[in-house]
Amino acid sequence: MAESQEQALQATIYKAQVLGSNEVVTSNKLEEDPFTSLYGAGVIEPPYDLRVLTLLPEYSNILSQCIDAMETNIDGFGFILEPAEGVKSNEDRFPEEVMAEKRRVINFFKYCNFEESFTKIRRKTRRDLETTGNGYWEILRNGKGEIVGIEHLESYTMRLTPLDREPTDTVFRVKTENNTYEEIPYRKRFRRFIQIRDGKTVYFKEYGDPRLIDAKTGKVLTEEEAKRPDVVLATEVIHFKIYSPRSPYGIPRWIGNILAVRGSRQAEEVNYEYFDSKTVPPLAVLVSGRLAKESVKRIEDYIKNNIKGRKGFHKILVIEAETIPNPMAPAGQKAGIELKPLTDAQQKDALFVNYDEKNQEKVRSSFRLPPIYIGKTTDYTRATAEESKRVAEEQVFGPERDDFDFTINRLLFPAMDVKYWEFKSLAPTVDNAKDMTDMLSVFVKAGMTTREARQIMEEILNKELLDPKDADWLEEPLEVYLAKLRAGAMGATMAPEEEAQAVKKFASFLIDVRKRLEDHEFDLAQ
Repeated sequence: MAESQEQALQATIYKAQVLGSNEVVTSNKLEEDPFTSLYGAGVIEPPYDLRVLTLLPEYSNILSQCIDAMETNIDGFGFILEPAEGVKSNEDRFPEEVMAEKRRVINFFKYCNFEESFTKIRRKTRRDLETTGNGYWEILRNGKGEIVGIEHLESYTMRLTPLDREPTDTVFRVKTENNTYEEIPYRKRFRRFIQIRDGKTVYFKEYGDPRLIDAKTGKVLTEEEAKRPDVVLATEVIHFKIYSPRSPYGIPRWIGNILAVRGSRQAEEVNYEYFDSKTVPPLAVLVSGRLAKESVKRIEDYIKNNIKGRKGFHKILVIEAETIPNPMAPAGQKAGIELKPLTDAQQKDALFVNYDEKNQEKVRSSFRLPPIYIGKTTDYTRATAEESKRVAEEQVFGPERDDFDFTINRLLFPAMDVKYWEFKSLAPTVDNAKDMTDMLSVFVKAGMTTREARQIMEEILNKELLDPKDADWLEEPLEVYLAKLRAGAMGATMAPEEEAQAVKKFASFLIDVRKRLEDHEFDLAQ
């Protein structure tokens, strides 16, 4: 790291805390980077000090809010499984093989970590990604080579090694048209990862690396060497990053505004120190004549012990003066004392307010977040709030979710032999009732089936809707089915008891839909 970059980053760590009336100095100095001796000797040095980047959200008055908004809106709403292309239901249900795979996948994400939920792992990874530009997952496999767990690795503890000089033969699993996998051989130059935490060093291998690697040394082992009882094999790591063209590490999207983060912190410290260190009194005492010796001492003590700090805002000082002996002075001349207000020179409100606001806008714009996502809602109406949310979803959150889903579908699912389903992250529920009602109304008139309408409702409600049994009417256009009911066409082809049963099923469905719409404040009058 260049010296100027290091100095700029280290300068963001502040040294003093003031507690009560006593100044308690606590050092936030970081210990020496444990990877220092390894840089240039098999470990690549990151472009910025990852430990310093990790601390900055604690010292910034805007960075943490932006990271929270990204974490919540991208990874905080769970996921659903959608049928893969070409997977169709048989009459009203999917084949048992397809449903069994779905249960297996859901069960994996439910228990992929015994201490944390999958959503929490995602959120912690997102926080790492937005803070340092990097995020890491450790992928755990059982003795059969099957993926059975996911562990989050703190990004500031991880470093990368250079790519291997020689490529390694491996295979890439590609899904075919009939939803089976074909193994395509190819060569790839892999890298290793190293973690130092609590004084312990561990090596990991890149996800998909078929070689046996020693977790203690990072060396490639033969099958015989790997069987030794003292050998611990390296597990795999998936590296998430915000791409940088100049480094294999990721770089946080706000790094261009690091001076704004630092400047806002220093401006706040100046304002904070005013209350404990202000030295401009409300009055100046102008004396014509000579002050008594006791008064000089009293003024010195007063300035030292009373004017300074918030406790001296309303202190009063009594001053004694004596006449200077002067035979040339007119008879009856006395010492004079004039009190001159200095309130105009005192600080009335916080300094650098506009500067701080501009800095916050710079940091927020680096995330491309509307102000409403960081709690600034003063100038918003319902219409502008909805439009801001739509733009953020379209330009920021949605693409990030798609990128994450690609990783799951392209990397994890082929290794898990998931053929019939695709992973899809959920977005926040849509609360624009009128627009959604109008849209569904148009879709129904265009020939949308009841099943298709339910699939859209799943995305709106962020909840999977299970199909009722023997519901062949789900495949029929809703408008057509309603027209048949109204025209009595059912009576011509059904026995009375069958017709009553069909009407009962459909009425039950409509009641269920109405209840869900009411729970989400949809405009049923539409």
